[in-house]
Amino acid sequence: MEKYSRQILLDKFGNEGQKKLMEKKALVIGVGGTGGLVSQLLVRGGIGELFISDFDSVSLSNIHRQLLFSEKDIGREKIEAAYEYLKNLNSDVKIIPINERIDNKNIEDYVKKVDIVMDGTDNFLTRYIINDACVKHGKPWVYSGVLATYGMVMPIIPGKTACLRCLMKNPPKNEFSTSVLGIMNSIPSAIASIAVSLAYKILLGYEVESSIYYFDGWNINLEKLKIEKQNDCPACSLKKFEFLEK
Repeated sequence: MEKYSRQILLDKFGNEGQKKLMEKKALVIGVGGTGGLVSQLLVRGGIGELFISDFDSVSLSNIHRQLLFSEKDIGREKIEAAYEYLKNLNSDVKIIPINERIDNKNIEDYVKKVDIVMDGTDNFLTRYIINDACVKHGKPWVYSGVLATYGMVMPIIPGKTACLRCLMKNPPKNEFSTSVLGIMNSIPSAIASIAVSLAYKILLGYEVESSIYYFDGWNINLEKLKIEKQNDCPACSLKKFEFLEK
């Protein structure tokens, strides 16, 4: 356990917490800026198994913020480059690359295999699919979003916290991306670190508040806003999983 000795020293972990973490399985959907560092931290921290999914290729514009890749990876499939990088970080961890796009047709198969799902995506439709699948099968997930100089993180534990559709019943009609508004390269790392800290709390059995964390990386400000579970939420209250059916 020397590999994790500095983590084991924490009273929140200890030997028992570390052993528990090493028995857990996680799925990271999207291994770009946020998802890439989420994957790396989970592997370095000693998660038992990590499923990773991405269907994009590495481009020059990715390099300034996506820490799994370097210039030599330009043009390669992200999933291939990410797997190569991650498997050399920690031989204790089993890395399972998913060589297909995660969508409403296959997501339930993967969600059922893991203990937590981590959002590294860049679009809301996929997030609503994740939310439906996780709520349906009672699996926690962590929503993460970044844009320009800010980011948001929300832990979602079915049956305990609000879900994504409690926050926003439907995906926003006008969805902006980093290709339009840009992204400061420190933001994905900050958001990924918050997301993984929340994931550790969930996986180790600690209580997590029903809140969304908003980070302003330019003014260096972190706000926590309580999110109430909605009685008319289509997903977690009414059990209507429309995004798995569409």
